[in-house]
Amino acid sequence: MSDLAAEKRAVRGVPLPVVAVALAVAATLLGDSMLYAVMPSQPEAWALSLPAVGILLSANRLVRLVTNSVVAVIFQRLGQRGPFIAALLLSVVVTLCYGWSTAFGLLLAARMVWGFCWSTLRLGGFWTVLSEAGDHNRGLLMGAYSAIVRMGSVGGVLVGAALTDLFGHRLTLTLFAAVMAGTAVAWVLTSRRPALAARPAQRESERTDLRVVLTDRRLLVTCGAILVTGLVFSGLVTASLGFYLKEHFGQQIAILGMALGVTTATGILLGSQWLPLSPLFGYLSDRFGRVIVISAGFATGAAWLVVLAATDSIWLILAAVLSAFVASTSLTVTLHATAGDLAPPERRNAVLSAYATFLDLGSALGPLIGLSFASLAALQGLYSGAAVLLVVAALSFWLVFRGGPSQVAHSDPNETQPTETW
Repeated sequence: MSDLAAEKRAVRGVPLPVVAVALAVAATLLGDSMLYAVMPSQPEAWALSLPAVGILLSANRLVRLVTNSVVAVIFQRLGQRGPFIAALLLSVVVTLCYGWSTAFGLLLAARMVWGFCWSTLRLGGFWTVLSEAGDHNRGLLMGAYSAIVRMGSVGGVLVGAALTDLFGHRLTLTLFAAVMAGTAVAWVLTSRRPALAARPAQRESERTDLRVVLTDRRLLVTCGAILVTGLVFSGLVTASLGFYLKEHFGQQIAILGMALGVTTATGILLGSQWLPLSPLFGYLSDRFGRVIVISAGFATGAAWLVVLAATDSIWLILAAVLSAFVASTSLTVTLHATAGDLAPPERRNAVLSAYATFLDLGSALGPLIGLSFASLAALQGLYSGAAVLLVVAALSFWLVFRGGPSQVAHSDPNETQPTETW
């Protein structure tokens, strides 16, 4: 599809292929997201130690350091549709393993298979968005896609945590697997003219992932920024929040005259990171430039992490967690759009797989670091260090991108700007 055709469809709203693929991907996140809410606060349910939980929550991200590039090659040679369907179905099997196994080896294998699945699903989703978007609305469509996908994460942490407190993790994960299977079948049957169309391999003049990054300073700093974002928010804060709350308040948290189980409270707070704000931040980055939104996101996240490290007040903790997750949302969607700015079709597989690998590296290191120091004082020190890292990332991004195309807002929403290929 040409950029002009994509823009005409986008004027009428979010294109149907973007909505359809986002809903399919969202369902696959139910089981994975639930683990981040439940495992750190209930490791005994799987007969695991806390460091073992950290390994499991990082394993799927570590394996993606390899599988992102593998999937890019598979897509180029086989097309996207077949591998995408296989990843949807494998996700169901993996979720059942989470629910019915307590063997660390099998759980580790399941997490690694999920890593391959997510590499496939994420690259397929990005391809769909970038194929449908024009330069004037790339941030908006990436934000809309992210908002829909993260509905699955919200369901996983909120519904998953609540159902686990009521019925246990096995029944909950079995239910999630059934929902995922139904969604996968529905997408396959209804995607008669999919954006992820199978097609012969393209002879693209793409370089290896690492070389693409190292020879493009704007892509390098974008990858570095998403690495820091993944490390601090998706990794450290998300994985350690249940432990942080339990160490502060015990197994129950009293608030407004009610007593919430720490697992339920963790699920509610984790769910807040996926409030549907992505389209707003995507639009703002299209309108006012990526640099402004990204710099504000890093500054906000740093400030509230310092508060999280220093306070014992439940109200300040709530404010800090919510604000940090809003900052994470703004950074993630805007950095995704920036990567799209730097990924013209002739090198899209290489750029997106390299970018995703940096994100996964940060996200994988976060749980390993945060859950390796099993004390509240050490975790608070890590939060303070993470705030400093966010400030450094903000300065680096601003220095490289100031005055560049990703800082320019398009005055005419119907006018297509040429894609830059730095």
